[in-house]
Amino acid sequence: MIHKIYWGIAVILIAGGIYCSQTYLSKNTDPGWKTESFSYLPDNERIKDVLLGYETTVSHYLWIRSVIYFGEHYKGDKRYLWIVNMLDIITKLNPLFYPAYEFAGVLLPDITTNPDIPRILLERGLTKLNNRQWNIAFYTGMLYYQKYSDTYTAAKYFEMASRFNSPHKAKYATLAAAFYKKSGLEKDGLNFLLFMYETSDNPEVKRHLKEKIEHYVKK
Repeated sequence: MIHKIYWGIAVILIAGGIYCSQTYLSKNTDPGWKTESFSYLPDNERIKDVLLGYETTVSHYLWIRSVIYFGEHYKGDKRYLWIVNMLDIITKLNPLFYPAYEFAGVLLPDITTNPDIPRILLERGLTKLNNRQWNIAFYTGMLYYQKYSDTYTAAKYFEMASRFNSPHKAKYATLAAAFYKKSGLEKDGLNFLLFMYETSDNPEVKRHLKEKIEHYVKK
């Protein structure tokens, strides 16, 4: 127990030292140094081995540094050389950390030319998170639509999002149906809306779905 306390103090002191050093260097060195400011990090696959149970604490610290790093480059050269590595490490250290997945779903598709990078992170979130999964499924659907031009897979992820007990359940169901229709699977879209209507116990959800079914049939 005492050994773990000593290690905890050491981690905090090291993190504080890194932060102070980087703050000082950021103010007193060439701006180009900032692109290398995360070079102290160990290999992604080995980082857990050196933290001895303090993964969550370190992941929160790294998240704060990542937000600062992103902000600096967003206002500057818009080159985010370390952001993917940081998100990968954070979600490996703390697989339940939703903000990192949200960043991967909302911002990462626009700042990287490779859609596989946000996709891999989002898929990790789908397998690890027990809550907020509907948002991750929605972001994944949008990624498939916008970056892969794959309306069918997008529809499948929107359908997945609608099956979670979320405040946006009905809207996700409508979106899934619309994308099935866009994929040429009009009957699948209608059947899905009917299924969601029949299985829902929420009067507001049923009312919303009924309107969408009527609108869907008329088109």
